[in-house]
Amino acid sequence: MLPYLRAERPVTEPEKAQISSELIEALKIWKLIHAVSPTTEQLVPLLAKFNELEELKKIYRQNHRQIYDQLKRLQDDMRDVDVSQKVLDDYRQIEEQFIHQRREIKSEINKILTVDQQMKFEVFSFTYRRDLRKTMQLLLSLQKVDVKSQSK
Repeated sequence: MLPYLRAERPVTEPEKAQISSELIEALKIWKLIHAVSPTTEQLVPLLAKFNELEELKKIYRQNHRQIYDQLKRLQDDMRDVDVSQKVLDDYRQIEEQFIHQRREIKSEINKILTVDQQMKFEVFSFTYRRDLRKTMQLLLSLQKVDVKSQSK
């Protein structure tokens, strides 16, 4: 059974969101450390680069979504070819810029890690979002079970 804390007062929605995001961040770090097993010297630089990579992905997803939505709107209205071409060029530039920056960050991560750790990091990078989602679902289901048992 996992240890847990009981709230002495009801938790508001903004507090729940903050707790959830903090929990997700803690789980990400824990899963990264568990997967890669960095040394004490590797830990801080690895976490810094991993966070940089995560922030890059977050910004990319936001920008990509905005440009994609513009492309989708313009696809139905091809009256102004110049505007469509500019948006298409912006879309391609965002893609290329992301790929370039991701390569640089991953190259820096590779300099921090051994070959074995690099392989573990790549596997972790590919699977951790799914694993994180499963862990969060498990924690939420355990919380619901606990709430039901308390209400009896």
